[in-house]
Amino acid sequence: MINFIVVTESNLYSSLIEDKIDSTLFKSNLEYKIYLFNSYNDNFFKVSFSNIENKVFIFDLDYHDNIFDIAKKIRNNDKLSEIIFIGCYNKDYINSFLISSIKAFAFIDKKHFNILEDKLEEIINSYNLSKVLVIKTISNYNIIKISNILFIEVSNRKTIIHTISSSIITSKSLNYLDNKLKLECDFFIQTHRACLVNLSNVISIDFKKKEITFFNNKKCNLVSRNYKSVIKEKIDKIGL
Repeated sequence: MINFIVVTESNLYSSLIEDKIDSTLFKSNLEYKIYLFNSYNDNFFKVSFSNIENKVFIFDLDYHDNIFDIAKKIRNNDKLSEIIFIGCYNKDYINSFLISSIKAFAFIDKKHFNILEDKLEEIINSYNLSKVLVIKTISNYNIIKISNILFIEVSNRKTIIHTISSSIITSKSLNYLDNKLKLECDFFIQTHRACLVNLSNVISIDFKKKEITFFNNKKCNLVSRNYKSVIKEKIDKIGL
């Protein structure tokens, strides 16, 4: 599921953006939902800072003077969402500023509005190519985007996969999942005999407090001193 969050004062641009999303997503097999806002109200912030996954923000730069401040708050809270700005500004200046400070996916000049479709296709292709972990539970199969996993722990003889927005219980062992994930990426490391962590979503590890903090401020206290040297070696290796 991709969640598009669109903010523009103009009903015309709201309709144009919605049409572009519909026409682009029609070609794919991905589910999606569009949230349309004409102001930065409580409902907007509620959706923006919620735990829904795969958010794509589309902001009208010509609408609100403080949009960059709002976008920065969103980026500080959510490192994985995509942000697209549409407006009539100096393209080179805006691109440089947005890439460095907000890590925006794109800036689109309103004179070349049709480029939005190309940018949406790039985002969709990235989701289609994203590596996933398929977990069978009692009632169904769960398809988990690996980049959305925060950590995996064993508790009360149950293995729990904690993602950005949910927790999934599986009968698979930690060792099984570790081997499975190693085939897909190099970011997972064991920090405790009962915990596997996705380092790409970690912002700090406090060995003294035995605490790991993730980008969304979720914490995990499964850090063992027995794994300290291995963790440090891994961090140095992947350059975090």
